Amino acid sequence: MEEKNHCCENMEMFVEDPRIKIGYNPVHRMYNLEISSTGTVCLIYYCPSCGALLPENLVDEWFDILKKQFNIDDPYNEKQLKLIPEEFKSDEWWKKRGL
Repeated sequence: MEEKNHCCENMEMFVEDPRIKIGYNPVHRMYNLEISSTGTVCLIYYCPSCGALLPENLVDEWFDILKKQFNIDDPYNEKQLKLIPEEFKSDEWWKKRGL
């Protein structure tokens, strides 16, 4: 059986189809609605198709772990960006920790 990455088949399609403006950031486990006319992004917390509560995003945890365990307080700084462990550049870090 194929593992689902999202709450339903429609959400699987939404995040894969470039015509649909629902984005998914696997590093932070974050879903968003992209508003193309303004270029803004709006976080979404429920699936627009099935209504399921989406998993909590992990942005704060990502920053906290990088700061506490690796002394990286500005991961977007060019020098500190190079210090970020590879696992934190994908969903590996939160899957590995069971988050």
